[in-house]
Amino acid sequence: MFRYFIFLLAVVFSCNSQEPKSSEFISGELTAYISDTLYFEKDEFTKNLPTKFTYLEEKDSSFLYSWYDKRLLKYSYPSGKLISSTNFFAEGPDGIGSFISGSLITEDGLFFISDQKVVVYTDFEGKVIRRFPLPAVPEERLAANFSAMNGNDMTYDAATKTLFLADVPFVLKEPNMDYRDWLWKLDVRSGNFDSVGFNYPEKYREHYDDPELGVFAHSYLKDQDIFVVNFPASDSLLILDSDKSYWVDGKSSKSLTFEKGKTEPRGEWTVFNPSMKTSRYKFTQYDPFRRRLFRYVNIETKESDIETYTNESSFILLDNEFRKVAELFFDNQKILPSGFFTPNGFYLKLAEQESDEREGYVRILFDF
Repeated sequence: MFRYFIFLLAVVFSCNSQEPKSSEFISGELTAYISDTLYFEKDEFTKNLPTKFTYLEEKDSSFLYSWYDKRLLKYSYPSGKLISSTNFFAEGPDGIGSFISGSLITEDGLFFISDQKVVVYTDFEGKVIRRFPLPAVPEERLAANFSAMNGNDMTYDAATKTLFLADVPFVLKEPNMDYRDWLWKLDVRSGNFDSVGFNYPEKYREHYDDPELGVFAHSYLKDQDIFVVNFPASDSLLILDSDKSYWVDGKSSKSLTFEKGKTEPRGEWTVFNPSMKTSRYKFTQYDPFRRRLFRYVNIETKESDIETYTNESSFILLDNEFRKVAELFFDNQKILPSGFFTPNGFYLKLAEQESDEREGYVRILFDF
């Protein structure tokens, strides 16, 4: 009995004295984490499906919605079967405008940035609920560009009825360096806009007139009420948290080369020629289900002798405390980098499709 008691003490002491394993940084190939492929049906009016879908739950069913060519497509999930297609109108009392620079599908309806004049809010049948005139900008902004392009997706908080959007410079100019009102919050109930400010880092004076290295991208993390701002030639990410801001490490493990673009006068016009070979941190995407931030890095693009391109890209993964946990590499000529999240994984569109009748999206699952 005494020896049995000593044995138990030894086991307890051994278990309690074990230190928890430190989290290990993962470096590898993204394709190693492909689980399967989801195929979406296409109807006769759909040439190409977008890279992003919106996951919504309705009663006991799950659906994926996408916006394509002024149509709202609804798919069952996870089957990928097309359920409905709803046409929206550009003109008339329920017109959403002819030039849409951003769209967002939410549980409360759809939002569109229309003609650089208004945010249009509609229901799922295309009926306009309300229009919100975009805020005027001062002279030093030069010209507003409210847009969801290039990694500046709009975000919506249904609990507070708040829409988050960005005014992104097409190219950075000297007067923009003192400007701050790049991010905006729209209170859908009152119609009021409030700005969220930050300044470009001083090093970006080197990147005026460069549509690749002179723009920013952002993500709004709804569960933390935090903005993450991505600058193309900066290893760190800017975090905007209520009334404070700070930087976190988001650096790639690879050596990056930032090559400035050029401008070329052509008569009365100026042509912007960015370097397509330059390294650049393009944008971030946030997985709300697993609370991870994906930073997409275009590391290097090379042209072969037969005028085709090969690319080395990666996702840098950060956890909910902005600690780097992985960097996974892939070729963006095979897998497109902009995707969408569901409770069952991260989906990315295949660059080359096998059929004209359906399109495939690989599902990425991580075991870390």
